[in-house]
Amino acid sequence: MQYTVEMDNFETILVEQFGTNEPIFIGEIKSLFPYVTEVTIFNWLNNALEEETLRKYQRGVYYIPDKTDLLGLGERTLSPNKVIMKKYISNLEDVYGFRSGLNLDNEVHISPQVPATLEITTNKASARVREIEPFGGYRKITLKRPRVGITKENVDAQRFLDVITRVPLEALSNFERKRMAEFTQEVEKARVLDCLPYYPAKTSKKLMESGYFDVLA
Repeated sequence: MQYTVEMDNFETILVEQFGTNEPIFIGEIKSLFPYVTEVTIFNWLNNALEEETLRKYQRGVYYIPDKTDLLGLGERTLSPNKVIMKKYISNLEDVYGFRSGLNLDNEVHISPQVPATLEITTNKASARVREIEPFGGYRKITLKRPRVGITKENVDAQRFLDVITRVPLEALSNFERKRMAEFTQEVEKARVLDCLPYYPAKTSKKLMESGYFDVLA
C-alpha cells in the first residue's frame, strides 16, 4: 500500500503498517510514500526520533516503541533476532534464507553446541560468502549465497541437504540419529530431488549410503 501524507500522520501510518517493536527498514518507509522526497522523509524520521515516538536500532532500521515504553514502564529494545529474521530469512509468507552450519545443527538437535557465530544462507547475500558487522551478541555473522534460490517451498529441502552435505552421519549419537530421522520426515522427497543436482556429488552418495534417502520415501 502506498500513502501520500503529511508529517502529522506519518507515525500513525507506520504503526498501522508495521505495528510496535517490529523492525522497519528505510526502503519500506520510502516505498510507502513514493511521492514524498527523501529529504522530507528523513526530516519526518528525525522529528520522530527527537520526539522519541520512533527508535533507531541500527543504520537503516527503525522501530516504533510500544506504549509501555512511552509511559516509562520499562524500555523494551527491538529483538535482534527479529531484525535478522526479516533482513535475511523471511518476512510474512516470503522466505529467502535459513540459519545454516552449526546453527542449523543446533536447531535440529544434532549438536549441543550453541555457536557464538551466526551463519545464514540467504538470497540476500551479495557474494558467495560475506561477513557483515555482527550485532545481537554474535561475535561474527556470515552470509552465504545458496546453491539454488531459496523459496518457501524448498527451504526445508535445502536445510536438510545442508546438514547431509556437512555432517559425518556415522559420528552421530543414537539420540542425534533419532533427531536426524525426525528431521528427514519433515522434508518432501520431491523438493530434495529438485535441489539435489545443485549440491556436490558427495551429497547424493551420502544419501544413498546412509539410508536416510529411504526414510524420505
